[in-house]
This record gives sequence, structure tokens and C-alpha cells, in this order.
Amino acid sequence: MNMFKSAKAIFTELKSSMYLIFRLATYETRSNNSMQYLGFLWEFVTPLLQIGVYWFVFGFGIRSGRPIDGVPFLPWLVAGIVVWFFIASAITSTARSVYSKIGMVSKMSFPISTIPAYVLLALFYRHVALVGVSFILMWAFGYPMGLHSLWFIYLAISALALLYSLALITSALTTIVRDLQNLLQSMMRMLMYLTPIFWVPPANLANLLQINPLYYLVEGYRSMFLGSDWLANNWAYGLYYWAIVIVLFFVGSMIHLRFRRHFIDYI
Repeated sequence: MNMFKSAKAIFTELKSSMYLIFRLATYETRSNNSMQYLGFLWEFVTPLLQIGVYWFVFGFGIRSGRPIDGVPFLPWLVAGIVVWFFIASAITSTARSVYSKIGMVSKMSFPISTIPAYVLLALFYRHVALVGVSFILMWAFGYPMGLHSLWFIYLAISALALLYSLALITSALTTIVRDLQNLLQSMMRMLMYLTPIFWVPPANLANLLQINPLYYLVEGYRSMFLGSDWLANNWAYGLYYWAIVIVLFFVGSMIHLRFRRHFIDYI
């Protein structure tokens, strides 16, 4: 099956299973917090604690409290790291989604391509809640919501498209070779520091780092929160980003359909 037919098949499966994806994502969200006293509050407590540590280490320890381009370090940090929390958890969780939930396939009749989709959507629910808290923090620092906040709709679609395309590839490959899950986690830790979340790269290095499409999401969210015109001024980079997404979706669809009939053999 060629890439175009594979991409069409995956898209058709997602479209026909949309109701099921939303139902399973809601169930996933509830089940993850059902056995904890604080429940959904942990979705805020954990990232806020991490942000506090990063703010202390990088904001006070390394930068001595200096602002970045006139923006206090804390809102600048939060504006970029909020999407990274989503990216990192989505990439690692969707990568193991198929082999960890393949048992569901024997009990229910639905396409395996929906498994990484609903896992990703469940994480997106958490992300939306954290974005809401971040908007409140931005307002407290003098960066209120405005028309620029509507960029969130575009950025959310952009992030979901990229992360699902990657999930088609990683969920198939990690089911076959489990060691890739450990490699993927190590790569995410490395990318966290190679993406401009804690620092501002010089112009010559920024051009190199922009090969990584995650750079577009981080700077896009920062632009959306702080009200800058970075997204509008970097439309050509946006075209590059979507070209990467489309290629990954076509390749991921082909890989997923090529191997999914054998997934159960690797469990």
C-alpha cells in the first residue's frame, strides 16, 4: 500500500471513529486520576512545581533575575514551557500506547490507529486546563488576553497534527522494538535543552535549531501568550512546519498499516 492510500485509510478510520476517540479520551482522563486524593489537581501541581524549580535555577541562579527582551523571566519561561509539557508527555505516552493497550483490541472492535489518537486527546485535555492557568499568570504579569490569544486554536491544531503523525511512527516501532521507548525518552530530555525554552539562542544558532519543528511550537506559544507578532512574521517557517507534518503523517500511516497486523505477535 503506497503512502497516499495509507494516509487516506488512516484519515478515514479517524473520521469514522471520532465519537469513540472522544469517549475513550474522557475515560482515560478520569481513570488516571480516580485513585488519587487530589485527582485532577495533580495536573496543575506537578507542572507548577517543575516551573518553580526551573524559575529558581535558570531565572535566579543563571540569569540573576534579568528579563529577556524586556519580559520578566517567569512569564517568558511559562509561555514556552507549557507546550513542552504537552509535547514531552504526548510523545512518550503515545509511543507506548499500542503495546500497553493492545489488549483492548481483543475485547472491542475498533481500528488500532485510534489508540494513539485517544491517548493524545486525553493529554490535550490536561494541556488546555494548564493553558487556562497560564493565561491567568500572564494577566498577573501584565500580559492580558486579546486577539492574539486566538492563535491558540491554530497552535493546538498544529501540535495535535504533528504529535499524532509522530505517534503513528513511534507507536508502531516501539511495539516491535521496545528499546526504542528508552531511546525516545533520552532524546526528549536532550531536545528539552536544545529547544529555546530556558535560553535565547544567537541568530546563527537559531537558524540551525529551527530545523526542529518543536521550535516552531515553543516560539509560537510564546508569541501567543506574550502578544508578539512572531507567528505572523514567520509564516515561511510555518509552511516548513506543515510540510514536515504532512510528510510524517504519510510516512507514519504507511508504517502503521504495514506492521499493525503483526502487533499482537510482539506483545
